[in-house]
Amino acid sequence: RGSGVAVIGGLGYGLVGLARWWNERERLAIGYVQGKPVAIMVVAIDGKPVEVVTAGAYRRMKAAAAGAGVEIKVVSGFRTMAEQEYLYGCYIHCSCNNCNLAAKPGHSNHQSGHALDLNARDPAVGAWLRAHAHEYGFRNTIASACRKCGIAAAACTR
Repeated sequence: RGSGVAVIGGLGYGLVGLARWWNERERLAIGYVQGKPVAIMVVAIDGKPVEVVTAGAYRRMKAAAAGAGVEIKVVSGFRTMAEQEYLYGCYIHCSCNNCNLAAKPGHSNHQSGHALDLNARDPAVGAWLRAHAHEYGFRNTIASACRKCGIAAAACTR
């Protein structure tokens, strides 16, 4: 019987660790900018796919927020065409996803990999983001009346 531990690059991983490693690795994805497909690299952050440059800026911002006692989490990151089509259909038909605003497929900042929805409903998170997100190249792109606070990485826009 095996030990149930996979060895990758000299490091041993249990089944859960191996699954985490697999999901967090950098990988190629097809994104969209102004309706045109583009190849982007994504990595998992808080279990959500995020474009790698945006992920780096987010990690620095998350660390700074944690230093101030604020826990920021990614609620939604990069979206595939199928995911954006689903969310757009929910918005147009008001049939799911609380009828949340969604851009036309191929034109969402989420599909470029440069937009993140964060847990900004938490008052401490929202306040910290309003005061500091711009220091990491992020800006609020969704009106505060929306259910989630969308933050797009302006510095990472191609």
